[in-house]
Amino acid sequence: MAIKNASDLLVYKKTTPARKQVTRIKIKSSTPIKDFASGQNIIINNITDAAGDITDGETETIYTNTGTAILNIISSALATVGGYTNSGTPTTDGAFKYVDYTNGANGPVPTLEVVDGTAEFNEGAVEIVVITSGQSIVYQPIAFSTSASLGVSKDLRDITTKDSQGWQENAKGLGSFELSTDALWDVNNAVGVESATEDLIVGDSVDVKFSDRVVNLVVTENVYGDPSYWNSSNITVTKHLQDPFGQFTAAKLEVPSNGTSRYHQYIHPISTIEGKKITWTLYVKKTGTSPAASVYLFGQTGSGSSVDIPVSVEIESGSGTVGSPTNNVYPITGLSTSGFTRIKVTTNNVISGSDLQEVKFRIYPGADYTNTTTADKVITASWQVETGTSASDYQNPTEVDCYQGKAFVNSVSVDSGVEDNATYSASFTGTSEIFINGLGYELLGDNYFDGVQTTSGLNKFLVPNWKFVNDSSNALSFFPSAARFKWVSNANTFLISNDGTVGDISVMVVGKEYELTYTISAYVSGELFLDADPNNQTIPVSVGTHKIRFVSDRAYLKINKQGTSGELTMSYISLKEVFS
Repeated sequence: MAIKNASDLLVYKKTTPARKQVTRIKIKSSTPIKDFASGQNIIINNITDAAGDITDGETETIYTNTGTAILNIISSALATVGGYTNSGTPTTDGAFKYVDYTNGANGPVPTLEVVDGTAEFNEGAVEIVVITSGQSIVYQPIAFSTSASLGVSKDLRDITTKDSQGWQENAKGLGSFELSTDALWDVNNAVGVESATEDLIVGDSVDVKFSDRVVNLVVTENVYGDPSYWNSSNITVTKHLQDPFGQFTAAKLEVPSNGTSRYHQYIHPISTIEGKKITWTLYVKKTGTSPAASVYLFGQTGSGSSVDIPVSVEIESGSGTVGSPTNNVYPITGLSTSGFTRIKVTTNNVISGSDLQEVKFRIYPGADYTNTTTADKVITASWQVETGTSASDYQNPTEVDCYQGKAFVNSVSVDSGVEDNATYSASFTGTSEIFINGLGYELLGDNYFDGVQTTSGLNKFLVPNWKFVNDSSNALSFFPSAARFKWVSNANTFLISNDGTVGDISVMVVGKEYELTYTISAYVSGELFLDADPNNQTIPVSVGTHKIRFVSDRAYLKINKQGTSGELTMSYISLKEVFS
C-alpha cells in the first residue's frame, strides 16, 4: 500500500446499507373524496423510477369513491410510470385501507404525494408515511488518523511425523487480524465515537477498511452503470471506450434528435459532502462536428425541487475555453479530437440546505444546452468528486489499496481535547477472513482455460464446469491457456455459460456486485455482451485486460456473442465478489 504517513490512512466504517424507499399510502375506506362524481381525477407527484428520474403531475381518473378503488388505480400508475412494486391487495387499518410501495432506485428519493385534481379529498382522507427511507451505501472515516495499525496472522499446525527426518513440519492453521487506530475526532461528525461505542455495547460485528485515503467519492471508474448513481435523458450512450489512462471506462454521448434536456449525469448523496466545498473534475474530448460540451452542478431537495449551486469552472489541462454561463450552465468550447480536456468545477460555497438530499453533476453535449443537435457528440471519462477546492490527480475508486473485513469492536476510549476535537482510540478484532482491495474469493476454478473436455454439442472446462454452447454452423477451438471463439451465424450461441444445468455450479448470488476480469489476446471482429447483467451490457473486446463491475441478475455467469459473425481469443478470466 502506498501509505505515506498515518494521516493518509483511515479506518472506514460502513454507516448505512443501500436500500430502496418504502412508502405507505393510506386512504379512508369509505367516501374519501368530497362531492364525488365519476370521472374526476387525482394527481400523483414525486414518482421516482429505477434511473432516479422524477415524474410530477401524473393524473389518474377515479370512477369509484372507495379507498380500495383509489389505491388500485395508484398501484397501476406507480407500476407503469415508475416501476414500483407493492404489497398487493389493500390492507385494512381501522378506517383506512393502505398499500406499501417500493421504488426501483437505491438511495434517498422524494416522498410520494397524492393530491387533489378535479376531485377534492375530504380532510384527513389521505395519509402518506415513509416506512423505510431510501439511502445509499456510505463509508465515512471514523476519525482522522494520527496512527493506525493492522496485524494479520496465521497459526501453524504441527504435522511432524517419524518420516520428517528430525525436522519439524507445519501446515497453515487458523488466520486472524486485529486493527487499531488513534485519531483526532471531530465531535461534530455524525459518525464516530457514539456509533463505535454502540457497536461495542451491542456486540454486533462491523465492516472495517484499512485503506489509503479515498479521494474520489464517485462510486465507479465507469461513467455509466448503476442507475442509482448514473442516468441520462435523451442521450445515446456508447460504453467501454478508451479513457485517458488506457482503460475502457469512457463513454460517447450522442444526441439522437434536436432539442433540449439532452444530458448525462452522476448523482451523489448529500451525506459525504454536506457542509464542505467540493471539486468535480471530468475528462472530455470532441467526437462530433461541434467541439463543445456544457457542465452544470446543482442540488435536489427531498420534494424534488432543484437548487442551483454557484460554481467556478476552469480548464485543468488540455484544449478548451470556458464561456459565460447561462442559468449556471457553463459551455466549454474548443475541445480537441486528439486528446482529452480535463475540466474543473469548484463550488463557491459549502454544500448546504435543510432539505437537500443529493447533488447532481451533469454534462450536455454541445455549447447550448437549450438547443442541442445531432452534431453534438462528446466522449467523457474519469469523473472525480472530492472535498476541497483543489483538483487531485485522478484516483480510480476501484483501485484504492485497502484491506477489508468484519470485526468486533474490542475497546473505545475518548480523551477530551480543545475546540471541537477529541482524541479517539479504538481496537477491532476480525471475525472472518480479511479481503484485499474489497474483493472476495476467486469464483472460477479454471482461469486460464487449461482443462478442456469435449462432449456432443458443447465443449466443457473441468472446473467449475464451464461449457461452450454452440450451434453446428459455428466453429470454435481451444488450445493450451486460451480459448478462441468464432461464430458465423446469428443463432443463439452462448460463448461461455455456467447455467446450473448438467451438473453445473452456480457461482453468483442475485443482487450482489461482482468484478469480472478477462484478457483478450487476439481480436479479429465481433462483440460480446454480459448476459449476467440486467442491462446486458456490451463488454470491451480490444486486445488487453479488462475489468467490468456489475450487479448480477442470475446465479451463473454467461457471456454471449453479439451479431452475426466474430472471432476473438480469450486467455484469462476471473470473477470475484465486490464487498461494499
